[in-house]
Amino acid sequence: MKRILTILLCFLFLSGCNSNQKPAVKKPAAFISGVWITYSEVDDMLKDGDFKENYELALKKCRSKRITDIFLAVRPFCNSLYRSEFFPQNEYSKQYDFDILSYCIEKAHLSGIRLHAWINPYRVSSQGTSIAELPDDSPVRAMNAGEDYIVSNGIYLNPASPAALRLITDGVREICVNYTVDGIHFDDYFYPTSDENFDKTSYEKYIETTADPIDLGEYRTANVNSLISSVYTAVKFCSKDIVFSVSPCASIEKNKNEYFADVKTWCDNGCVDIIIPQLYFGFKYPDENFRFDNLLCEWKALISDTDTRMVIGLGVYKTGTDAEPDKEEWVNGEEIIKRQIEICRKDERISGYVLFSISDIR
Repeated sequence: MKRILTILLCFLFLSGCNSNQKPAVKKPAAFISGVWITYSEVDDMLKDGDFKENYELALKKCRSKRITDIFLAVRPFCNSLYRSEFFPQNEYSKQYDFDILSYCIEKAHLSGIRLHAWINPYRVSSQGTSIAELPDDSPVRAMNAGEDYIVSNGIYLNPASPAALRLITDGVREICVNYTVDGIHFDDYFYPTSDENFDKTSYEKYIETTADPIDLGEYRTANVNSLISSVYTAVKFCSKDIVFSVSPCASIEKNKNEYFADVKTWCDNGCVDIIIPQLYFGFKYPDENFRFDNLLCEWKALISDTDTRMVIGLGVYKTGTDAEPDKEEWVNGEEIIKRQIEICRKDERISGYVLFSISDIR
């Protein structure tokens, strides 16, 4: 039974990514110089009631730095920046009488900038653990605790839940159908913990109904693979021109063993168009494994012999930081970022870079 289940999971994953309908992925003609705009930065633009002016200032900064792509946070906590059929609207955006996301896309395109809708797929709340504190129209209220969502140092959609998978996929499809986005973007958060107790209820139920179950790590990885496959298929069904990108953390091992994000399998099977590893490290980090050039070599090896494009996430926010263990190097962080950008531009296997985040761009 274990072998049958494993084959079935592989079939479902591969059929969603390597079907005959998969469009050919080409490296962009223009080098991507992107920036992330976080949910807190979006909220700051919304709070004072003058979003248009604040967003135009952000676009002005982007134009001055020749930014080509914006990765805009539109659904960070199972909510939405826009009016959605599936998710409660951001409280700050409700005060406006126009569609915030449509406005952002239109103005970005007029500036010659592409816009990617940035989503955190599973997170509902990273602080509160009370369902009663969620908005009345939150989809989580209609779900089953322990099966469809999990309360554990926050509230998260259960990656093993078919209902949660449908909800996330439907939400992505809604964006692709209703908005002229250039991309759908996931960040690095999948399973929020490697603690075995996190999804104990659903995993035990799985074991009880399976003659020869796979282990917990394989089970979790299969669940995340199903999400990536489902979202990729939904995006490409809407338009082959919409790119699907994921921004994993710097450590390939941590992605797989703690977040259960098997990035290599995604790239090997064409389930993402662009991978954007977050290489927020300098050249003199105490642990040599996390030095920028060493990390870059590992990621280049991971995507070798694939059609996946790689864009590098750069930590401009670390400029001038006083945080250990590498604060001495980042005192002159502008030079680090400049050098990293030059490396990205000269390497033909790298399709660009994205800066984290817009508030830290001088």
